[in-house]
Amino acid sequence: MLVPQQQYSRELKIACMRELDAGKSLAEIARQYQLSPKRLETWKSEWRAKGELAFPGKGARPQARLDAERIADLERKIGQQAMEIDFLKKVLQRFKEHPLGAVANGAGGSTSKSQKQPKRRTV
Repeated sequence: MLVPQQQYSRELKIACMRELDAGKSLAEIARQYQLSPKRLETWKSEWRAKGELAFPGKGARPQARLDAERIADLERKIGQQAMEIDFLKKVLQRFKEHPLGAVANGAGGSTSKSQKQPKRRTV
């Protein structure tokens, strides 16, 4: 049976490494945060190699990628709004060509009341 891999936040990892840099022992930090010393060793080697750039995780995406996603979202929104504007222009044009009669105080509606058709008898 496979056990799902535990994921830890970047903030937790950095907090552990800063405490390690402050002089706490690996065993103390492991007990405090309920982590295995082996995991802390792995984090420590990455911390020593990359410093503040360590532990990028899934959430740390380059700014260019974030900008590209934002641009794509805005372009989709512009396209949607352009379609809505075109539709509304067509509707407005249709109303200009075929205006509805104005109804004031319930007088003279623009449509007549439909008459009920008599039922046909089938013989």
